[in-house]
Amino acid sequence: MKNKLIIFFLIYFFPIHLIAENLLIQSKNISLDKKKEISIFKDQVLVKTKDGDTIISEYAEYNKKTGLIILKKDIKFTDVKNNTVTTEYAEYNENEKIFKSKGDTKIETSENYTVNGKDIIFDNKLKFIQSNQEAFITDKDNNRIYLENFEYLISKKIFKSVGYIEINDELNNSYKFSQLYIDTAKKEILGTDMQAFLNSEDFKISEKNKPRVLANTFNINTNLSLKKFCDILKLLICIGSLLVNVPKLVNGEVYNMVLPVLPYVPS
Repeated sequence: MKNKLIIFFLIYFFPIHLIAENLLIQSKNISLDKKKEISIFKDQVLVKTKDGDTIISEYAEYNKKTGLIILKKDIKFTDVKNNTVTTEYAEYNENEKIFKSKGDTKIETSENYTVNGKDIIFDNKLKFIQSNQEAFITDKDNNRIYLENFEYLISKKIFKSVGYIEINDELNNSYKFSQLYIDTAKKEILGTDMQAFLNSEDFKISEKNKPRVLANTFNINTNLSLKKFCDILKLLICIGSLLVNVPKLVNGEVYNMVLPVLPYVPS
């Protein structure tokens, strides 16, 4: 009887390990189906890959034949560069090194950019994260960026997207693009076909003003935030400029472009 109690204590209170070719999986509870070659892990599941990535969850079902792990509840995937993905349902293929989430998913990059979206694919072999579903990115300046889809290049730390894109800043201004690149390491934003709608009351000279800025290309780097960019545009509208070569005014900090500034004209 005493020996049985000791065995029960060891099984219940200490994690159980399973070592596969490319994985180490542990949890508090494990059950095996030898015919189907499926192992089921429950309670404080921890998966460690050969590449040093980790996955935690409350449930995992590992198919040894296919190399597929089905994960459920409180899932967090972390790669060696400290990019994290959290969700409630996901699948990980140990052979292809691909992590796929289904449903609402949150990503936090190593550069502290946050992405809220759905159905994320994290390819750790080709080093990218992508989704064809709409997503919102929040950057360090609390700009909120809406994307119809996105791809994140892990090694280069670059987001890119094609389609309808809209950035809303803290001053209530909005910027629309057809294509966008965000270099999170250099803190640089490059977009095409920009339409800027400057809605901040602090920006307007009069309540009737509806200032807009149109440009073929747009680039803001580390030394020029969206707020500083708006301050420059405010000055340009005050002096009545309709076409302005912005780089000359900011010492080349903005990508070379000509901006038609369109002030409000009473009807």
